[in-house]
Amino acid sequence: MRETAWRVEAYRSMDVYVRTLLRRQAGPGPQAAEGQGGLWGYEARVCQQGADPSDAGDTDLLSSGAGGFATRHAAEVAAFVAGYGLVDRLLGPLE
Repeated sequence: MRETAWRVEAYRSMDVYVRTLLRRQAGPGPQAAEGQGGLWGYEARVCQQGADPSDAGDTDLLSSGAGGFATRHAAEVAAFVAGYGLVDRLLGPLE
């Protein structure tokens, strides 16, 4: 499994950390070099802004589970959507 670097975005005073995971490599060709093909998953972490995302006590972790995505980009978008959804559930509706 190949992991990409963590990306972070601020959302509603929380940090959403995301990284994609290549679970199954595509066959040789130009698509594999561009992050397409194969099976991609994700991990997302949500914590207070400025907190250490590796501290399990201050972090909620999400994973794509056994499912997967056809491209790295699709996995990354899904990870941020899942992270934002968790923040919304933790903080409640916007007023």
